[in-house]
Amino acid sequence: MNVLSEFLIIALSAAVLQNAVFTRGLGSSKDTLMMGAPRRIFAFGAALTFITVVSAALAWPLNRLLREQQLSTRLGIRYLTSISTLACVCVVFTLLYLVTRAWFPRIHYPLRRDAANAAFSCAVLGTILIAFSGGYGFVKTVGFAFGSGIGYTAALLLVREGRRRIALSDVPRAFRGLPIMLLYIGILSLAIYGLIGHQLPT
Repeated sequence: MNVLSEFLIIALSAAVLQNAVFTRGLGSSKDTLMMGAPRRIFAFGAALTFITVVSAALAWPLNRLLREQQLSTRLGIRYLTSISTLACVCVVFTLLYLVTRAWFPRIHYPLRRDAANAAFSCAVLGTILIAFSGGYGFVKTVGFAFGSGIGYTAALLLVREGRRRIALSDVPRAFRGLPIMLLYIGILSLAIYGLIGHQLPT
């Protein structure tokens, strides 16, 4: 029960208080932030969450092994951690691609573009490296990865809703499109930044 509560607390914290888009700007590219259909957002979010969770589960023991083998003193633990984590993400993406193509072709063809965008956005790698830099155990690392994927999906839905409401407003011509969306995301980011408890510098 203690492990489950630890998992849920860290997942909720990653989804809301440490949202990958609003507090860290991870993976906030124009292509992802301008997604329109909720169905595509959910498919993208599912792919991102799956790849992040499985990659974190694979990378955590590898990262621990690297630390225990004292390779960090010779090569630098940050470089080794980044390279090994990126290798795990590539392995998970390749397995997902091959398995869905061989056994689930109906899922594979709509998913392949979103899975590639999800796997190789900085949201996956950044989330795992943030968990490693926080010194989380295995359960917390996987929970943080799961919560970050859910939070990323929720952030995309919030951005979509904001874009829909902004379209009904009279926005000055110079701010239409991406500029007004970046302002909207900036205001949301400040709100979440304040929710965490940080104070802005005076």
